[in-house]
Amino acid sequence: MPVRLGDVQFSDWVSLPMEGGWTDTFVFRASATACLPPFAYAPLIRRLVSRKTRLRRPSLSLWVQVDAPGEWFAAELRRSLRGLLVPYAVTNGRVPEYVDFSFNPWLGHSNRGKPPEINVPDMGLSSAELLCLQALGRMVKGNEIEIASLTGLSIDVVRAVLSELESRGFVAFKIGSRIVRKRGYKTQADPYPLWHLKKKGLSSALRGWNVPKTIAFPTRRERHLYHISTKHRHIGRQSIAWLKTRWGQDADIWAGWAEVGIPRLRAIPDALAWGHFYGQETLFWVEVGDDHKSRVQIEQKMQMRMNDALHLSRRTGMKSVFILLGPRWVQKATRWAFDEVDSDVLLVLDDWKSF
Repeated sequence: MPVRLGDVQFSDWVSLPMEGGWTDTFVFRASATACLPPFAYAPLIRRLVSRKTRLRRPSLSLWVQVDAPGEWFAAELRRSLRGLLVPYAVTNGRVPEYVDFSFNPWLGHSNRGKPPEINVPDMGLSSAELLCLQALGRMVKGNEIEIASLTGLSIDVVRAVLSELESRGFVAFKIGSRIVRKRGYKTQADPYPLWHLKKKGLSSALRGWNVPKTIAFPTRRERHLYHISTKHRHIGRQSIAWLKTRWGQDADIWAGWAEVGIPRLRAIPDALAWGHFYGQETLFWVEVGDDHKSRVQIEQKMQMRMNDALHLSRRTGMKSVFILLGPRWVQKATRWAFDEVDSDVLLVLDDWKSF
């Protein structure tokens, strides 16, 4: 049951018996299938905790409950919370032990008592409807194919769901304005209609992510929003579904996201997917080749991105697949960049005409 702490809320509260005492632990729930990468949650959690630690000082601790099929999602969320000023534990499907906390949590002689509970009304949304709203909450705007790719739903289901959501005032299908790169740039209309969240739809998506009304959540969005409606962004978004269909017999893709900002890495992958590949948990880093750049620029860019992809997979012991999608001349130009590919990575070059 959600609880209130000041003007923010948490998913739940528990007092865990540990080492002869009791913790004062607030719970935040994160799901790997809610259309958000693990890195997006950390700024939200930091804001939740930093604003309210004074109300529960020094006893407050945090338990992030992760719902995910593998270990990588929880490991990256735990890593991205480093430096949090309260003890925290991130676990996947189990109750944390004393050693799971980042540092020793406060322990009382008795259960401190549960904070006030919040009666959250039911949103009246099916799981598919909430997924589509969360996909648009991340993408800002997109078409049915892109939404289906991010949610893992079939295109027919997405079309039916969006039609129902539109009739209930959650989304709108319209021609909007292009998102400008910097202030002062001249705005233009999108080249074609796209699905947009209305205020009611955004509110429901944020509630599905356990975001309080008083907290902003900008990190939910894809990076480089000014590329929306371009071929580059469309291929990046659609590549998640392409992985599931093209490699379906060998790989089980659990989740994927386009334009993911990753802490302490320079590169922003055009798409990042995560799943099971030949019996091992694996990351799939997807790059969409730039056919408007020179061969030297392409080679330098791919070398940098390959190094960042390897760094991401090695820091959690993951296997890595690096995929380049582009025209044939771009594939040839990048072969020199991958001349000394490490044995830890599988390199795949494919033509984007498959889209």
